[in-house]
Amino acid sequence: MSKSWQTPTRYLVLVLVVVATLWLVVSAQALIGPLVISALLSFVLNPLVSFVNTRTKLQRSYVVLLVYLVSLGALVGLGFILIPIVPGQIYSAVREIERIIIEVEQSLIAVTPITFLGIDISLEQIEALLPAFSSDFLQADVLLNAFARASTNLVWVLVILVTTYYLLQDWSKLRDWAYLQTPDEYKYDLRRLYIEVKQVWQRYLRGQLVLMFFVGLITGLASAAVGLPGALAFGLFAGLLDVILTIGPTLVMLVAALVAWYAGSTFLPISNFWFMVLVVGIHMAIQGVENVWLRPRIMGQSLRMHPGIVFIGVIGALSLAGILAALLIIPVMGSVGVIGRYIYAKILDIPPWPEEAENNNKN
Repeated sequence: MSKSWQTPTRYLVLVLVVVATLWLVVSAQALIGPLVISALLSFVLNPLVSFVNTRTKLQRSYVVLLVYLVSLGALVGLGFILIPIVPGQIYSAVREIERIIIEVEQSLIAVTPITFLGIDISLEQIEALLPAFSSDFLQADVLLNAFARASTNLVWVLVILVTTYYLLQDWSKLRDWAYLQTPDEYKYDLRRLYIEVKQVWQRYLRGQLVLMFFVGLITGLASAAVGLPGALAFGLFAGLLDVILTIGPTLVMLVAALVAWYAGSTFLPISNFWFMVLVVGIHMAIQGVENVWLRPRIMGQSLRMHPGIVFIGVIGALSLAGILAALLIIPVMGSVGVIGRYIYAKILDIPPWPEEAENNNKN
């Protein structure tokens, strides 16, 4: 019979395990981002796998393989289409941006000074205060080198793809393994916590879809209202790329600004330059409304959190830890709330699920 550990030994081993785990997390922090992305992808794709599995009655392993191969084939096919034309398009885009910058600088110099509160403000003076835009600022070879460096991240892409496949394939096994490692008296608590945390992430996903719909709708309607060509497409891409905080909306805004600069409005009698300023202002206003009011309201209602907490969490995570943290902070806060309420109840020795205890008392 195995000898039981003494209490000091147990605590010592527990401390060592915690320290070793923290050291491992810090040492392998470069893996955190890809693993989180893999978990998100598997979480998003899992309903599709479950739907196909239910409809076709195929084994889950075959369904996972089918969905995985179809998705991978779509990505590879898109890569074969885009990779041959990307370098040339980047070079052309850089030259075009350089030309636009020069024209904007010349336009600012040529515009009549603005009178504000009796003071003449020359746009040439304002332009002189801005950072000088030279041809050295945007060089095609610099962007191409950046693109080459980005291609070295192929290893991380491979990690994401492989991890996503195994999570889709074996998540139920990992979950059941965790249940088996739990003492019998806590198995029910672990299952209940798992269900509640899963519901938090599902509500977050639904809230994100609702937010994307409203952002796309508002962007499309606002673009059509001012006569921006391709308003429907801009609304669609604004909704789809809204999930990529900051980067997605910025890309849509830049493309919309270029279209406004070249094509102008379909009916507003203003110059292309001022129309571009108007379009940029509309996109910035939409992002301001989304970040300050729409996102906190929708996410707060979906996750039953105060909108102020949602706003502070997103802005704080974005400024301190980047886009990925800002994307995940809301469901993480909701999950921490679920676990925190359970720990609080256990510390005070009260039922963690009062409604269940009340039903048991009635029975």
